[in-house]
Amino acid sequence: MQVISAESTELFVGPPDAPLQLVRVTLSGWVRPAPVRVDGDGVAGQAVAGAEVVEVPVAVEHPVIGQRRAARVQVADSSLRFAFTVAEPGWTMFMISHFHYDPVWWNTQGAYTSVWREDPPGRCRQANGFELVHAHLEMARREPEYKFVLAEVDYLKPYWDTHPEDRADLRRFIAQCRVEVMGGTYNEPNTNLTSPETTIRNLVHGMGFQRDVLGGDPATAWQLDVFGHDPQFPGMAADAGLTSSSWARGPHHQWGPMHSDGGIAGMQFCSEFEWIAPSGRGLLTHYMPAHYSAGWWMDEAASLAEAEQATYRLFEELRKVALTRNVLLPVGTDYTPPNKWVTAIHRDWGERYTWPKFVCALPREFFAAVRAELDTRGLAPSPQTRDMNPVYTGKDVTFIDTKQANRAAENAVLDAEKYAVFAGILAGAHYPQAALAKAWVQLAYGAHHDAITGSESDQVYLDLLTGWRDAWELGRVTRDNAVALLTGAVPGDLVVWNPLAHDRTDVVTARLDTAARILDADGIEVPAVVEPGTVTFVAHDVPSLGWRAYRLVATDPPAGWRPAPGYEIANEHLRLVADPGRGGGVSSLRHSGLGGRELIADGKVGNELAVYSEYSAHPTGGEGPWHLLPKGRVACSSGHHAAVRAYRSPLGQRLVVRGRIGTLLRYTQSLTLWHGIDRVDCATTIDEFTDEDRLVRLRWPCPIPGAMPVSEVGDAVVGRGFALLHDPATGQSVDTGHYPWTLDNPAYGWFGLSSTVRVRAGNAVAAVSVAEVVAPSETLSGALARDLMVALVRAGVTATCSSADKPRYGHLGVDSNLPDTRIALGGPGDNAFTKAVLAAADPAYRGELDRQLAATGRARLWVPAAVPLASAWVPGADLRDPRALPVLVIAGRDDTDLAPAIAAVADDLADAEIVVSQQAPAGPHRHDSRTVALLNRGVPSFAVDTDGTLHTALMRSCTGWPSGTWIDEPRRTAPDGSSFQLQHWTHVFDYALVAGAGDWRQAAVPARS
Repeated sequence: MQVISAESTELFVGPPDAPLQLVRVTLSGWVRPAPVRVDGDGVAGQAVAGAEVVEVPVAVEHPVIGQRRAARVQVADSSLRFAFTVAEPGWTMFMISHFHYDPVWWNTQGAYTSVWREDPPGRCRQANGFELVHAHLEMARREPEYKFVLAEVDYLKPYWDTHPEDRADLRRFIAQCRVEVMGGTYNEPNTNLTSPETTIRNLVHGMGFQRDVLGGDPATAWQLDVFGHDPQFPGMAADAGLTSSSWARGPHHQWGPMHSDGGIAGMQFCSEFEWIAPSGRGLLTHYMPAHYSAGWWMDEAASLAEAEQATYRLFEELRKVALTRNVLLPVGTDYTPPNKWVTAIHRDWGERYTWPKFVCALPREFFAAVRAELDTRGLAPSPQTRDMNPVYTGKDVTFIDTKQANRAAENAVLDAEKYAVFAGILAGAHYPQAALAKAWVQLAYGAHHDAITGSESDQVYLDLLTGWRDAWELGRVTRDNAVALLTGAVPGDLVVWNPLAHDRTDVVTARLDTAARILDADGIEVPAVVEPGTVTFVAHDVPSLGWRAYRLVATDPPAGWRPAPGYEIANEHLRLVADPGRGGGVSSLRHSGLGGRELIADGKVGNELAVYSEYSAHPTGGEGPWHLLPKGRVACSSGHHAAVRAYRSPLGQRLVVRGRIGTLLRYTQSLTLWHGIDRVDCATTIDEFTDEDRLVRLRWPCPIPGAMPVSEVGDAVVGRGFALLHDPATGQSVDTGHYPWTLDNPAYGWFGLSSTVRVRAGNAVAAVSVAEVVAPSETLSGALARDLMVALVRAGVTATCSSADKPRYGHLGVDSNLPDTRIALGGPGDNAFTKAVLAAADPAYRGELDRQLAATGRARLWVPAAVPLASAWVPGADLRDPRALPVLVIAGRDDTDLAPAIAAVADDLADAEIVVSQQAPAGPHRHDSRTVALLNRGVPSFAVDTDGTLHTALMRSCTGWPSGTWIDEPRRTAPDGSSFQLQHWTHVFDYALVAGAGDWRQAAVPARS
């Protein structure tokens, strides 16, 4: 009998307070029981070999976790020396049984709920929604160890309504803590594509049903599958009463680090952290590094032993990034019934081992264990304000008409609520609660991550359109009725109402049957344009939630839009020139408030359309509509001649452009400058778009030296990184077969070039958009960095809080986005990253740090990057090197000085600027303090190249699955026989360009959007 191998494990047996660590010994030639002995440096144990693999319990003297000790195993005349690693007892893996449910995706709501096709995609066992809930309830009735979660209202409510016989058992299991009703939302919404109010209503309807109807106590936002998150979501969820969250997509692309080249070791922070919103509110969060299906696949094991081995392998990986001795293993995936091994593992494993425990559990038990251990150890989770985007960039543009419909419906319903309240208070009108509640539920339903994202099949697309139409009609009718009632109390022929939270001067178009002059309250005529059935004029200073009244005087039709010579238009603020030879693009745009500065880059044109060829499916992943898949070829409107006509009216000046991009599409664009309005109003109509696997982007090349991308999100504005759309050397589109991460992002109402936070060091000013805050260790990060992280994100800088001993944030092989600045907490004696930065930099920086510390005990040091950001920010960028990005070092002479030094920087962020006084060179940073922004109306996709070109993806056609999928015959198509995913019909896009001095706050972009 020979010893083949010996290895220490993470397994323990014996009493919990004196456990024995197991050594796994493999033998050959075993024929009968024989004693096996392990001894070594402070380790000793023995067992009897009853098979070729034997587990030997070993006592460890004076254990030091992770310490390696010399040991030897002896069996008869055979022995083997090996390295024994001291493991840590006390671990528990919480096996959370669940299923993920999409009420819409490739299949319809009706089919998902009640019936099922014989060939659902994927290799796991799947069932329809009603059968799923029934199967998990039956498992709980049959096996007392079984626990599971129920989450989304979109399947819970139909089941609750149609299966009253199960209500008592469900409530009993909830009371016994064997079922956790969780999520707190109506579904798993893609909050980065909807208004913040829709997110709030999703929480209201979810919490209301789960708590007040089912009798649950939802505590965890269970957002497994959503395609990225709005940065404000954790704060909203906390305000709604949730205390934790868990999800699988966000910081590390769609599949997580376990599926990346670097594996789980690429994570910069533990899987448990505090996820903090710009509001400063946060949730204790578990990120699922192996995805929400991680524990399901042991269902395929042929035996209990194989299932346990697979589960133990997952534990070995997941424990590496766990914050405490508690690991969450999601056991389930899309539409899955109970896992066939999970309760057997719970029973058998518990009989065999003391630690780690593998237990059927609920998320609330996991989070309670995490909190209890943190409290015992006196620790706080790392604070993370990281932007959990982008994930699946195609979601921001696919089926673009649904995003436009959603925005129109959101605005109509929200305005309807405001005016209906006033109509009730002032005129005694009945508040249409049922109609508005239905409208919000339609919007909540459409916010699902396989609805608003455009990832659905053709039949589902048509079903969803009816929901957005219904919400819009309910909002429009309610709003119009309430406004009509209120208008009756206001003297005047025409009353303009302002539903916004600030005063407004803007263009108004009203229906008008006959031509008339418009007089204001003082009897002064207002310039207007009368066209068939409408009148357009500028209403000045309409108060917030107030009105302005006007009189109408019948007259002959006044002057409307009349042709004018040339290709130039202007108003008091802007002067714009179009070039017919380059597709009617804007060759010049000057702003008087910026000293007449030219906004368009030399040699380029704005308002340019670019059509990108795309792969039909992801070159490696095989997926389609939720990815953007450019493959290198681009055709632009600037490469063709277009017809340009100028027009004048009493209200302003306009250019109308008509052109083609070869045989790909025909377009009509209008650019309007209204008198008194500091904005370029634009509209693009696309006709004859009959191709497939094409992406249409709009471009405005408006570079601002030193500026960074910024965008509006849910009730906040944050900085974003540059996109990686083109090869800087050739200007050609990247091929996603080679560079899959283009870094397009979603914006709510607008995006642009500006700054959120600036670092001012002497004459150098650097804008900061996305940061990595590097603490000496993760155990210190909660206490040391939280206030700074909150101050940064309130100013608009999302940040990853990492530790010096972890990998750096900045590698697209692992990270969903990239930082542009690092902040190191602690000097070189405290922080290994600071030490590495100073070692690689000029010695003058170490000298400057020492000088400041000697003088005041505190220091701020700005160490510029080795190369300009634009040079490093290229397709395939790797920004992990200590000198790849500029670093702000915040140091103290000792711990008593470091905390106040960090607090002073947090306080300094009140004006969105950090001031650094140093004698060492601060770098050649040039920063022009101005802003340019593109306002959208339901077109959220955006990207900004390092050359300052603003892009928004207008529309696309995609043939990747489930494009064209139809479930219930007869199949329907567009008039030309094409699938609806191809979007072969006329599309109209409204947008506007604004510019101003200062950052986005000083330029008042939100009030102008």
